[in-house]
Amino acid sequence: MRATAFCALAALMILLAGCGNNVRNYWDKVDVTVTESNFASSEDRFARFAELLVMVPEKDAVAGLDALFEKLKADEVSYYVYSEWLVMSFHSLLSPCRNPVLMEHVANRFASDGIMSADECAPILELAAKDKLNLKGDDCILPPFHGSDHMPVFWEPGKETVFLVTNLDCATCVGALRSLADESGEHIALCFGHTPPPSLPGWNYCYSPVLDDVFDLDSAPFWFKVGADGKVTVPYSTVPENNSFASPNL
Repeated sequence: MRATAFCALAALMILLAGCGNNVRNYWDKVDVTVTESNFASSEDRFARFAELLVMVPEKDAVAGLDALFEKLKADEVSYYVYSEWLVMSFHSLLSPCRNPVLMEHVANRFASDGIMSADECAPILELAAKDKLNLKGDDCILPPFHGSDHMPVFWEPGKETVFLVTNLDCATCVGALRSLADESGEHIALCFGHTPPPSLPGWNYCYSPVLDDVFDLDSAPFWFKVGADGKVTVPYSTVPENNSFASPNL
């Protein structure tokens, strides 16, 4: 049994080492210039690269990203095209490659390379900073918020809590609330928008004028879960389409 486990671990380490080398050298013989004729193939090549990045050690992923950036600096148009792919891959909750550490590195490269203006970099740097909050195992970070009666709500650890960030003006709001109804724990909806909250039992509706200081509201609706000790157990996640789901093991 131990020998089998050791062999499996060794094989995995060899595989990851090989992937690390592939990531570092991925762009060596590739022309990263994006044209109308090669747009689709370039996007596919980048997608395979992004999938590799989240499999390898962080140092290899960063090295691979830096190699890409050095080539992109020679062509401003391609730099901007890849910038959209990079943010979508490592920031979007819908992306299987979402990775706050890599997103932070990408944002810092945008700021230091000198291709994008400070005004263009600022919202991306802000997204990267928000992505680093409420990761699994972190202490929960929340803005100050209040209830529907405008009285302050002082949330403290002590019980398992599901948080849903949702736009009450969006048609997805009610579906998101219902989809999370069976998830264990107290339920708090952190709301924005002007529509009155729906009459659904089990939810506490809360509001904050500085909700966007902590959360990327453009990604709503999304949810996360906090344990009784105040530490995040489920990081920011897309809302399931129905009640039959398992919490992501991230």
